[in-house]
Amino acid sequence: MRGISLSIICSILLSIISCKKEIKYQKTPSGLEYFYYSMPDTGSSGKPGYYYLVDMIGQREDDSIFIDSYKLGQKIKFVRTAPLFHSLFNDALGMLKVGDSLIFRMPADSFFKPLGQSIPHYLKPGETIRFTMKVKDILDPEAHLVNMYVYELDKMVEYAKLKKWNFLTDKETGIKYEFLKKGNSVKALEGDEVDVSYLITYLDGKIIDRTKPGDRIKVIVGSDENIKGLNRLILLAEEGSKIQAIIPFVEAFGETGSRYVDPYATLVIEMEILKINKKK
Repeated sequence: MRGISLSIICSILLSIISCKKEIKYQKTPSGLEYFYYSMPDTGSSGKPGYYYLVDMIGQREDDSIFIDSYKLGQKIKFVRTAPLFHSLFNDALGMLKVGDSLIFRMPADSFFKPLGQSIPHYLKPGETIRFTMKVKDILDPEAHLVNMYVYELDKMVEYAKLKKWNFLTDKETGIKYEFLKKGNSVKALEGDEVDVSYLITYLDGKIIDRTKPGDRIKVIVGSDENIKGLNRLILLAEEGSKIQAIIPFVEAFGETGSRYVDPYATLVIEMEILKINKKK
């Protein structure tokens, strides 16, 4: 049924796109052009800070497609920002309710520049672009986090099973871990300085950070300079032990990520506890 539904939706979108010259757009005071082709009265709306999950096709003036959520195989997510942040696309999100299907038109500049992004090379400055969208869901921040937790948990378990880990789950943090080498029963406490070597990657294996072979770094356990997941793993381990673990995003770099790490990134770490220097 899902495949049939998706093909029907795509057919509707393409038929509307093909007759764009016949569409009579309305315009908001800010200049956003829009056309509703489905507007159910029962759909719920959102507020600033809410997350919008949409199916979307983005096109240029010559009808060429530059984004297609159907080909990506996943919904595209946008967060509606506070009123002080103005963009035509943010105005568009403010109009939407769950179940709405519509087309937006706007200059390419007004979509990318407010996001702090340069206009992609395949678009011309000032070129009108349009988005054919269907709103699948609108989530408040709490519901969005629950949604992300469930999605991430599935990915973590899938990864651990694929790698044939005999893992444990830390009830306090949700970290899944396995010891590759036992230690000497000496455990670290907060404030201790610990020498470690490690390799940190994404779930797909892309390396985020690592110590050089034979090298080590010093970590103060419990320091705010460390991600929470790293502090927790050191406390679970022993001197001389080697541990591998999957760290949920809330115990890593969170919803915002960092300069070098993506938002909502689940991390995989392999770490050896080389030396525990007790706090004096």
